[in-house]
Order: sequence, then structure tokens, then C-alpha cells
Amino acid sequence: MSSTDPTLQARRAVADIVYAYRYLAGENGKPLSLRAFAESYTEILAPFDESISHQTVKNWEERLHLPRVSFIVLAELASPPDWRRDFSRDMLSALRPKLYKPATEIGRIAMERSVIDTGPFKPRYDNRWAQV
Repeated sequence: MSSTDPTLQARRAVADIVYAYRYLAGENGKPLSLRAFAESYTEILAPFDESISHQTVKNWEERLHLPRVSFIVLAELASPPDWRRDFSRDMLSALRPKLYKPATEIGRIAMERSVIDTGPFKPRYDNRWAQV
């Protein structure tokens, strides 16, 4: 990914958001597993026959792929008022910043950090989320 990659800023923000929510959902200072996160996030989408795998979550966190906006919108609409709705809204702010604002401090920080060139930075090595 070069600095001219138009999706780089979104990839950075998505990676930070995914890791932060996994970290906050985890226990004993460790993030929730990729598999458990994927299952928990998409259990609300079972009636729509939609889901994601732990590999998908891993790809988001490692900046390899961006989520489909339509999938995140569906998750946001189907979510009860809990972390999944906040996560979806924060993700939408990263994917479509002109249309959506971050729902939480996690999203706000991720959006701020997304404009900084962090090179090969992997969000999992950042303990800043322990303070959110």
C-alpha cells in the first residue's frame, strides 16, 4: 500500500477500531479472540443469513481489506443498543467519513490517527486502547 492508496486512511481507522473493540471485549488484558469477536458481532445477522469469519476480522485488523459498507449498515440497523451498534457506527465513520460521524471516543481517536503515516504499524501493538 503506497501513500497514494485512496483507502489507506480508512484501512488505518478500521484496523484501530476493530482492535480497540476486541481489546475492550477481552479479559485479563488480552483482546477477545478473532473467532469470538466475529461470532458475537454477527449473531444478530443470523435472520438475514449474513456472517463474517474470524479471517475477515483479521483482514480488517491487518489492513488487508475493508468491510463492505452494505454489511456494516445492515449490522448497524439490526444491532440492539450495545457495543455492536457503536462498533458499526464507528466503522461507518471510517468507511464513509463524509456521511457518518464516530459514535464513540474509539471512533474519534481512530479517525484522528488515520491521517498519521504509521507505516507498517499494527494496531495490536498499541496499548493506548487500554486507556479508552
